[in-house]
Amino acid sequence: MKDWVVKTAKDPLYPHIIIDNWYTEKELENVWKELDFYCSQDIINIDKAENTIVAKDKNGEAKSNAFRFYLADMFTIKGATFSHILKSLYKQKSEEFKEIVLKAMPLHHNNYINTNTDSSMVSYYDHGQEYKSHKDSTQFTFVIWLFKEPKKFKGGDFCFTEAKQTIKCVSNRMVMFPSYLGHQVYSIKMDKDAKFGDGRYCVTHFFNWESTNEKS
Repeated sequence: MKDWVVKTAKDPLYPHIIIDNWYTEKELENVWKELDFYCSQDIINIDKAENTIVAKDKNGEAKSNAFRFYLADMFTIKGATFSHILKSLYKQKSEEFKEIVLKAMPLHHNNYINTNTDSSMVSYYDHGQEYKSHKDSTQFTFVIWLFKEPKKFKGGDFCFTEAKQTIKCVSNRMVMFPSYLGHQVYSIKMDKDAKFGDGRYCVTHFFNWESTNEKS
């Protein structure tokens, strides 16, 4: 994690952590191989968000029209050990990252270190796709943005809606925040020469706590 560039929120009401260079150079290379495989096999566009568990408006309409899928649907427990995306979860569980959480959001640190479950999703945003303001039904959310260079789209920035704070979409940037914070992804506009796969990827990890029903 020596190449991490860490930024933290100044407003305690909207705690979050931004880390650039989230994946190492080698990890990034391997993650792209995995994403390219999903794209080449049409896995990336199997489902629109509306066909998955997704935030909905008061009329029952999905707030996102992006493509996405959950990695748990792709792998057995053993098979998941071969996913470069899932193998990189060691970063969130490292003592170095826990220390960053302690300094950045001390009131949330204990909840974070006691999370015991996680789930992961890959989203892909192409022309005209977005995710309107919503909140996640977990404890903590991690979003990692990726796109190919040269960049072939405009837009796609991220916003904490209540705080009215926009965070620029930078490739290999991770943002971590308590899931109760309202957030959205602005619509993207693809360049005329862009092809499918040149848009905005987002790797999302949800961290939660579940009872083990063990007697003390």
